[in-house]
Amino acid sequence: MMKTFLKANWENIIMANYAIPSDILQPYLPKGCELDLFEGNAYISLVGFMFKETKLFKIPIPLLGTFEEINLRFYVKRQDGNEIKKGGGYK
Repeated sequence: MMKTFLKANWENIIMANYAIPSDILQPYLPKGCELDLFEGNAYISLVGFMFKETKLFKIPIPLLGTFEEINLRFYVKRQDGNEIKKGGGYK
Protein backbone atom coordinates (compact mmCIF):
# COMPACT_ATOMS: atom_id res chain seq x y z
CA MET A 1 0.00 0.00 0.00
CA MET A 2 1.33 3.43 -0.95
CA LYS A 3 1.57 6.04 1.81
CA THR A 4 0.26 9.56 1.28
CA PHE A 5 3.28 11.83 0.87
CA LEU A 6 1.62 15.26 0.86
CA LYS A 7 -1.80 16.30 2.10
CA ALA A 8 -3.21 19.84 2.30
CA ASN A 9 -6.41 21.80 1.93
CA TRP A 10 -6.67 23.98 -1.18
CA GLU A 11 -8.54 27.21 -0.44
CA ASN A 12 -9.25 30.48 -2.28
CA ILE A 13 -8.64 28.90 -5.69
CA ILE A 14 -8.52 30.99 -8.86
CA MET A 15 -7.89 29.55 -12.32
CA ALA A 16 -7.31 31.10 -15.74
CA ASN A 17 -7.16 28.95 -18.90
CA TYR A 18 -5.51 29.99 -22.14
CA ALA A 19 -5.38 28.32 -25.56
CA ILE A 20 -1.78 27.96 -26.73
CA PRO A 21 -0.20 26.62 -29.94
CA SER A 22 0.63 22.93 -29.46
CA ASP A 23 4.16 23.31 -30.83
CA ILE A 24 5.12 25.53 -27.87
CA LEU A 25 4.32 22.72 -25.41
CA GLN A 26 5.78 19.80 -27.41
CA PRO A 27 9.34 20.13 -25.98
CA TYR A 28 7.97 19.85 -22.41
CA LEU A 29 5.93 16.66 -22.84
CA PRO A 30 6.85 13.84 -20.46
CA LYS A 31 8.14 10.70 -22.21
CA GLY A 32 5.30 8.53 -23.53
CA CYS A 33 2.70 11.32 -23.28
CA GLU A 34 0.86 13.44 -25.80
CA LEU A 35 -1.08 16.64 -25.39
CA ASP A 36 -4.65 16.25 -24.17
CA LEU A 37 -6.49 18.59 -26.52
CA PHE A 38 -9.94 20.09 -25.98
CA GLU A 39 -11.85 20.73 -29.19
CA GLY A 40 -8.53 20.56 -31.05
CA ASN A 41 -6.78 23.13 -28.85
CA ALA A 42 -4.01 22.79 -26.26
CA TYR A 43 -4.51 24.76 -23.06
CA ILE A 44 -2.37 25.99 -20.22
CA SER A 45 -3.83 26.94 -16.85
CA LEU A 46 -2.57 29.39 -14.29
CA VAL A 47 -3.85 28.22 -10.90
CA GLY A 48 -3.44 30.17 -7.68
CA PHE A 49 -4.53 28.92 -4.27
CA MET A 50 -3.72 28.83 -0.58
CA PHE A 51 -2.26 25.60 0.82
CA LYS A 52 -3.52 25.11 4.39
CA GLU A 53 -2.91 22.43 7.01
CA THR A 54 -0.08 20.98 4.93
CA LYS A 55 1.30 17.66 6.16
CA LEU A 56 4.10 15.37 4.98
CA PHE A 57 3.42 11.71 5.75
CA LYS A 58 0.62 12.92 8.10
CA ILE A 59 3.07 15.10 10.08
CA PRO A 60 2.16 18.83 10.30
CA ILE A 61 4.84 21.27 9.16
CA PRO A 62 5.35 23.96 11.84
CA LEU A 63 5.43 27.54 10.49
CA LEU A 64 5.18 26.29 6.87
CA GLY A 65 1.77 24.62 6.94
CA THR A 66 0.02 27.54 5.24
CA PHE A 67 1.38 29.21 2.11
CA GLU A 68 0.39 30.57 -1.30
CA GLU A 69 0.94 28.44 -4.40
CA ILE A 70 0.83 29.30 -8.11
CA ASN A 71 0.97 26.57 -10.75
CA LEU A 72 1.35 26.85 -14.49
CA ARG A 73 0.16 23.58 -15.95
CA PHE A 74 -0.76 21.95 -19.23
CA TYR A 75 -2.68 18.78 -19.92
CA VAL A 76 -1.39 15.43 -21.14
CA LYS A 77 -2.58 11.89 -21.74
CA ARG A 78 -0.97 8.51 -22.38
CA GLN A 79 -2.11 5.10 -23.50
CA ASP A 80 -1.71 2.33 -20.90
CA GLY A 81 -2.91 -0.85 -22.54
CA ASN A 82 -6.57 -0.26 -23.39
CA GLU A 83 -6.85 2.64 -20.95
CA ILE A 84 -6.14 6.33 -21.58
CA LYS A 85 -4.70 8.03 -18.51
CA LYS A 86 -4.94 11.80 -18.21
CA GLY A 87 -2.97 14.23 -16.09
CA GLY A 88 -1.52 17.69 -15.82
CA GLY A 89 2.05 18.54 -16.61
CA TYR A 90 3.53 21.10 -14.26
CA LYS A 91 6.13 23.69 -15.07
